[in-house]
Amino acid sequence: MSAVKTRSFTIRLTPEDQAALAELCALYGLDRPASVRRAVRQVLAWKKRLGKSGYFVPAGESQPTEFPIRLNRKDAHE
Repeated sequence: MSAVKTRSFTIRLTPEDQAALAELCALYGLDRPASVRRAVRQVLAWKKRLGKSGYFVPAGESQPTEFPIRLNRKDAHE
C-alpha cells in the first residue's frame, strides 16, 4: 500500500471568516481542518453539477441573494 501524501497550509482569517468557519464546523460536526476539506470537496462537486442549472449572485454584495436559474441549450437551428 502506498502512503497518502498530505500537505498542510496556513491561512489568515478575518473575524467574519472565523465566524463562518465556526458555523461550518457546527453544521458538519467536524473540526476546522475537516470542515475546510469537506467544503472544498463540496464546492468542486457542485461545480461538476452546474451543467443544466446554476446560480446568479449579484456582484459586490456582502450577503448576496442567490436564486437558481435554469440553463437550456438551444439547437443550432433555433
